[in-house]
Amino acid sequence: MQFSAEGGESGGEPVADEIVQRFVDIIDGAAESLFEALKYCYMISDDDFYNINVKDIFRVGLGDITNSGVFRNLGLELDKAKIGEMADEKFGEVLEMIRFSFALRLPFMRRESPDTYIKDNQVRQMYDTLEEYGFANPDGIIVESFKSTSWLAKTKKPEPNFDTEWFRSWIYTYGHELAAINNRNMFILGCVDALFPLYYSSLKERVVKEFNKHGSI
Repeated sequence: MQFSAEGGESGGEPVADEIVQRFVDIIDGAAESLFEALKYCYMISDDDFYNINVKDIFRVGLGDITNSGVFRNLGLELDKAKIGEMADEKFGEVLEMIRFSFALRLPFMRRESPDTYIKDNQVRQMYDTLEEYGFANPDGIIVESFKSTSWLAKTKKPEPNFDTEWFRSWIYTYGHELAAINNRNMFILGCVDALFPLYYSSLKERVVKEFNKHGSI
């Protein structure tokens, strides 16, 4: 596959910027969906909603990880009164941290597609575009950086687990009501322990397939 002088590809293929945007849309959509899933899980832990199976939220969200509106298929609307601090502007920081944590993994996703013609500078452009959408990392809770993950991916060392420690750190530092020890908060932390790795696994599979679409020939 050859790139044109204008930065696109010859033969009527999408230009480089359009390709980058595809990846950005996938990752940002997954971040938005995971953020919504957290709120729905917390809402159903309210006393009035214990008859709703949390597995339905997992099933619906993971069935289309880039569509944050898919949870409406459950017949539920988010009730701000029932999600407490998750309705506050401050909790929006969690979305920016999810987006950041996903974007940091781009070098590992690219590594899984060795035959793709998409280069490191385009992967960096994906990361930079996602940063424009909004990143947050208060007090350096997420210890990785794009530089460190890029280096680690090139060493071919195993990818670190995508875990929930940063979310727990955020909750215990900034989530006043959410940090209290009670049934609802323990429930949401349990959901997070499952949701984060499942969402990341699905996202990685989706992004690697997208890389493979742009393979060398």
